[in-house]
Amino acid sequence: MKLSNFFLAALAAGSNATSIGTRPSQFHDRALLQGIVTFDSHSLFINKERVTIFSAELHPFRLPVPSLYPDLFQKAKAMGFNMVSFYVDWALLEGKPGEFRSEGALDLQPFIDAAQEAGVYLLARPGPYINAEVSGGN
Repeated sequence: MKLSNFFLAALAAGSNATSIGTRPSQFHDRALLQGIVTFDSHSLFINKERVTIFSAELHPFRLPVPSLYPDLFQKAKAMGFNMVSFYVDWALLEGKPGEFRSEGALDLQPFIDAAQEAGVYLLARPGPYINAEVSGGN
C-alpha cells in the first residue's frame, strides 16, 4: 500500500467510526479519497471494507530507536489495535523555518514501514503545538 493511502486512511479515520453491521444506506465518495476511504452514516470504509477503528498511541520522537518499531506495532496489533495515532513534532523536524531535518531518529519512514508491515493504519497528528507533555507543547 502506498504511503499516501496510509495517510489518507489515517486522516479520514479521525471521525467517529462505529460498525453497526448494516448495509450502507447512503455511500459518500469524495474526489480526493474516492476508492480508498469512504463512509456511510454508520462507519468508515477503507478500500470498500467496513472498518471499526481501535487506536493506540505512540510518539516516534520519544523512542528514537527505529529497530524497535516493528516490535511495538506487532504488540499493538496483538492487543487488537488496528490503528496507531502519532504526533509529528514539527519543532524537531523544522527547528528553523526552511531547514527540514529527517535524518536518524527524525526519519519517519522506518516508523511508517513498520506500521505497514504489521498491518496497522496510522493517524498522523502534525503540528507546531502537539500537547504531548513537552515544554510549551512545542
